[in-house]
Amino acid sequence: MAWIIDTDLFVEGERGNPAFLHWLQGADLTATADVVRGEFLLGAHAVADARIRQRALKFYADRVARLPSFSTEPADFVKAAALAGEARRQGRGKPGLVDGLLAAIAMRVGATIATRNLKDFTGMGCPCANPLLDLRLE
Repeated sequence: MAWIIDTDLFVEGERGNPAFLHWLQGADLTATADVVRGEFLLGAHAVADARIRQRALKFYADRVARLPSFSTEPADFVKAAALAGEARRQGRGKPGLVDGLLAAIAMRVGATIATRNLKDFTGMGCPCANPLLDLRLE
């Protein structure tokens, strides 16, 4: 299965969740998206604690930056707005533009979103799974 990794899973990895690295080492065809890279870096740079900020930036350099990444295409924005807007209107979550873009990319390339945010992606009709659910390691 081809995976596109969402920001929230990278946050789990950065926080030291051993299930993330275990899954990542065994997963086939993993990638992310440029919009996820930006979202992760925004969060990292916004952290007030310099130690945590540096840890996040190191995690980015060591793990996130090394993965293949999908860029957005102009049509992805149209699809993202429709997917996220319809999901919100129909009460199937509250996905934002980044979630919509990730869903549009995944649908375009035939990938599954690896995320903890199943409600919003399912609400947009996007294939998604939380690969960490069965990998809770002590």
